Amino acid sequence: MIVCAVDVGLQVNGYVICETKNTDIRLIKEGEIATSRKQTFAQKLAFIYEELEKEINKYKPQVMTLEKLYSHYKHPLTLGILAQVRGVVVVLAEQKKLKLFEYSPTRARKAFLGKGSADSMRVKRMAENITGKNFISNHTADAFSLVVAYSHEEKVRNLNVIIQ
Repeated sequence: MIVCAVDVGLQVNGYVICETKNTDIRLIKEGEIATSRKQTFAQKLAFIYEELEKEINKYKPQVMTLEKLYSHYKHPLTLGILAQVRGVVVVLAEQKKLKLFEYSPTRARKAFLGKGSADSMRVKRMAENITGKNFISNHTADAFSLVVAYSHEEKVRNLNVIIQ
């Protein structure tokens, strides 16, 4: 199964493309989509869509994973902007017929580290330890943790349970 995971952000969207089989994960591609301050908000949304679409067309994932929205209550404007960026990614997943899975940041980190309250630097260090590769940023490492959460959930989903 090829999985595209996106850590949606306002200026930088980190993503990874991975192949999963049971709980085995192979990192295929890691990247960031960074917008420019010179772009209008609409141009930023279009740019994110177009860049991510290129990766999806190239690697042909069947699944997309995203973090559920979270923003501090003191920053409602940030939540609104982030929701629009995330909406672009969700629409792209729908148009490309990808199965969409969403995880809270706490759940993804718990699946990855065993502790949901870990910070992004710890996630990055663990991702680097597992893959033996230096990750570009915390954003791409967070995206990798979403793949791990998906992989664990998929393994449980595929268990055949016989109830007598």
